[in-house]
Amino acid sequence: MKLSAYSRMITSFHVGWDELHRDPPSIISMMINLVLPFSLLPAAMILYAGHVNGQLYVPNASIDRWNTIALLFLVAELATVPLMAWVLRLIAESKQLQATYRDGFVVAAAAAIPLWLSSLVLLIPNPAINLIGVLLGLLASFAMLYHGLPEMFGTDEGIESLDLAYSSISAGGAAWTLLMAMVLLLLFGNT
Repeated sequence: MKLSAYSRMITSFHVGWDELHRDPPSIISMMINLVLPFSLLPAAMILYAGHVNGQLYVPNASIDRWNTIALLFLVAELATVPLMAWVLRLIAESKQLQATYRDGFVVAAAAAIPLWLSSLVLLIPNPAINLIGVLLGLLASFAMLYHGLPEMFGTDEGIESLDLAYSSISAGGAAWTLLMAMVLLLLFGNT
């Protein structure tokens, strides 16, 4: 995936997606070169927010607690992309579409990038702005799913793609909600 095409993949059914479908990278390559580095960003931002502005978010939370949350968040992120690839393939199969696990992995990894990048809003110590940033990341992630699924899974570029993207983001949203619940429980539990 060319970095120059990435921003246009959010709004295009073909830019970047055609190339990824024609010549998809291996799962190992994507895991090492894309998923791992980008997964480090939210963990690093959690560490930053906790160490620099932790009292703004959760008074009385220890630095050790922030460190634990960052580590658990990283592990969960690394597990989420392969899990979402599997879920995407299952959703496609339920709709009688031909999709490989690798196709699902490509879409899941690409769709996760806006979520990872949204963690940069933690540089701004303002919970309202942080929430807006995360919501924009979710919106961009949905747009990636909507525009990537037709090429990768062979759906049309209309209602069928919207239905598949909606099903996918619902599953991803459930996983994200569980991840956020874990973080909140760790942050606020026994403070």
